[in-house]
Amino acid sequence: MLRDITLRKAMEQALRDSHDELERRVELRTEQLLLAKDEAEQANRAKSEFLSRMSHELRTPMNAVLGFAQLLEVDEALGEDQLDSIQEILQAGNHLLELINEVLDIARIESGRFALICEEVNLELLFEECSKLMQPLLLQRSLSLSSDVAVCDGLEFYGDYTRIKQVVLNLLSNAAKYNHDNGSIELSCGLFEERVRISVTDSGFGISESHQSEMFEAFNRLGQEGARLRAVVSA
Repeated sequence: MLRDITLRKAMEQALRDSHDELERRVELRTEQLLLAKDEAEQANRAKSEFLSRMSHELRTPMNAVLGFAQLLEVDEALGEDQLDSIQEILQAGNHLLELINEVLDIARIESGRFALICEEVNLELLFEECSKLMQPLLLQRSLSLSSDVAVCDGLEFYGDYTRIKQVVLNLLSNAAKYNHDNGSIELSCGLFEERVRISVTDSGFGISESHQSEMFEAFNRLGQEGARLRAVVSA
C-alpha cells in the first residue's frame, strides 16, 4: 500500500528552514549585542580616563591659584576691599576644587579603582570636624547646626572614616545651600537593623516628588543652580 508523503516532507522541510532561520537570527542578534556591549564598555573606559586626566590637569593649577590667594590673604599691606576680593577668589576656587575632586571620585568609582578602608570610626569626632568645616557657610546664611550622637555613644562603628566624612559634608553642604536664611540643620545618628544610620535634616524646601527619582543623576540640577554631583558621589 502506497502513501503520498509529499506534503509531510514539505512541512518538515519548512519546519527545518524556520528553525535554521531562527537560529541564524539569534546568532546575529547575539553578535550585535556583544559588539554593542564591547563598544559601550570601551566608551565608558574612555570617559572615565578622560574625567580622571581632566580632573588631575585642572586640580594642579587650581591649587596654585588657591596657594597664592592664601599668601595674599595674610599680607598686612592690603586694604579691606582687596581682602574681600581675595576672599571671593578663595571661596570660588575652593568650590571649583570640590567639583573637580567629585568628578575625579566619579571616574574612580566607574573604573573600579575606588578603594575603601575599614577602620574604627569615632562618630563624635566626625560630627565635630564636619560642624567646624561647615561654619563659614553656616555663618554666611545665618544657619544653625545641631548634632546629636548620644544614641550611638559607646558603640564600636567601623567604616572608611574619610569617605563617611565626605558623604556627611556633602549632605550638610546641600542642606545649607538649598536651605533658607536663618534656617536650621540637624545632624544625628541612630541604629537601624544593627547598623548605624547618619541623618541630615534641614528646614529647606526639599526636593519635589517630580524630581526625586532624578536626584542621583550626575550633573542634573533638579531645577536649581549647581551641578549636584555630591548626591551621586555619596550614593
